Amino acid sequence: MSRFGFRILTAMHYPQLLVFESDGRLAKLLEGTAGIQRWAIRQPRRLESCLRLLGRGGPAILVVKLERDLEECLTILVRTTQSFPDTATVVVSDVAAPVLADLSWDLGASFVLCPPQPRERLLDVVAGLMGARRTV
Repeated sequence: MSRFGFRILTAMHYPQLLVFESDGRLAKLLEGTAGIQRWAIRQPRRLESCLRLLGRGGPAILVVKLERDLEECLTILVRTTQSFPDTATVVVSDVAAPVLADLSWDLGASFVLCPPQPRERLLDVVAGLMGARRTV
């Protein structure tokens, strides 16, 4: 209760879907499903922003697209899995690179999506992981 006798309600936390990429293509692919499922979709551009959003709590998934700056992408993966172990992480690559896929698994990725898997599979992967996060 506040000093005025009103109950203060905290804002409802929708499940978060964070997409770390430079071109917005994955976010565009996911935005329809996110809207229907009532997931808050965010596109942080820096590690600090990503960690701040995850710090809000609640169910969350981080999708990281492996791009030119691999060190930054893998650092976000590591920091997220260490700081927020309940957050599912999905790594997406445009190239079939078994070494990077294996490294992503070793660094804690919940799922790695790379060719020959179709990019559209990301919708089912995220929906499945988000369902699992809501029941935890």
